[in-house]
Amino acid sequence: MRGVNAKYAEFRRTVEVVRAAAFIPAGSEIRPGQLEVVKVPEAVAKELGLVRDPAEAAGKAAKVSLVPGQPLVSGMLGAEARRPGFVEVHVPVDVSSSAFVVAGDVVDVYVFSKEPAAGSATLLCRGVRVLHSYDQTGMEVTPVEGKAPAQAVAPPGSKTPASVGLEVPADAAPALIQAASQKRVYLAKSGPAN
Repeated sequence: MRGVNAKYAEFRRTVEVVRAAAFIPAGSEIRPGQLEVVKVPEAVAKELGLVRDPAEAAGKAAKVSLVPGQPLVSGMLGAEARRPGFVEVHVPVDVSSSAFVVAGDVVDVYVFSKEPAAGSATLLCRGVRVLHSYDQTGMEVTPVEGKAPAQAVAPPGSKTPASVGLEVPADAAPALIQAASQKRVYLAKSGPAN
C-alpha cells in the first residue's frame, strides 16, 4: 500500500510550465503576451522536458508553429527569428498567388511579367520559409482553427492570405520587392518548414 501512496503523492506534486496562449508562427519572436503558465504533474514536466519559466521562451524564436494550449519544449525554441544573411519581405498576394500558405510553410517564389510577349515565370528563390501570413484584416492566418468545419465558416476572404512575410536571402530582396510592388509574385508550396 505504501508504494501506491508514494506514487500518488508523486503524481500530485505539480510544477508550473509554459504553453502558448495564442498562435505563434514558426520563425517569429515569442512575445511574453503569447505565453501562459499552467500547472502539470512534476513527473510529466520532467519526462517531456517542458519549459518552466516564461523568461526561457520570451524573446526567442519559435522553431515550429505553436498552437494555443501547446506546452513548450526547449527544442522548439531558437536563438533568433531569422537566419543570418536573410531578411523578411512582405509580399501582397491573392487567392491563387498565395497557395494558401501559413507561417511555417516552405515555398518556391516565382516572378512573372504581365506582358504576354515576355515569356513565362522565373524562379527567384527556392525553399523560402513563410514567417507570416496575414489576412485582409491584418490577422495571422492560422492552420488550426480548433473548430468543426461547420463552425469555421467566416466571411468571404477573411481567412485568405493577403500579405505573406517571406524569409529570403538579403541579395534576393531587391528583385522580390520590385516584383511585389507590381504584384508579379506567385508562390508554390514546396514543403513544411524544417
